[in-house]
Amino acid sequence: MRTRIRHFRKARGLTQTELAEALGTTAATVSRLETADMTVSMDWLERLALALGVQVRDLLGAEGGSLVCQAELRREGRVAMLAEGIPLAPALAEGAREPLAFRVAEDMGSYAAGDMLIADRMEAEDAEAWLGRDCIAADMNARQVFGRLAGLDEGRCLLMPPEAGAAAVALDRADWIAPVILLVRQFSPVSPRRPGR
Repeated sequence: MRTRIRHFRKARGLTQTELAEALGTTAATVSRLETADMTVSMDWLERLALALGVQVRDLLGAEGGSLVCQAELRREGRVAMLAEGIPLAPALAEGAREPLAFRVAEDMGSYAAGDMLIADRMEAEDAEAWLGRDCIAADMNARQVFGRLAGLDEGRCLLMPPEAGAAAVALDRADWIAPVILLVRQFSPVSPRRPGR
């Protein structure tokens, strides 16, 4: 059975070892649960949901599931976890295999404060086709950065944050990369014109 255990673990910034400690098990067991190498019983789903702060239904695949923004993008490529997740319409994740949602904290480059970015998470070694695209990337220690993917070589990736003059940010051992596939921007409502004005 396909689950979103890994998605929510990564969104919370947890390693497999940290989640295993919270569950009272081993990192190897967490890995097997994430990859469906072992049966994910209802007991496991309930324990995982409690440890990750989600509902059991959230762990059961993308179909009909929820999409929750758990982090925001800041200047210099920084990614910070939100105190509380922002629920989004599941349809925004359509077409993404492992969707992640991020809120833009402030105006930077072509992004405006409040923009929502939907990204599609993949293993770093599969991301070469996304050179030149805006991405969120994470290393083996769950450190996340955001920017234009400028280089990818043997696990090392280089990202250029979107604001002018920002220095490039490097990750020495990229675990995953999530290219941005959708930008959602809300505009202020237009006031109707009054006659005679």
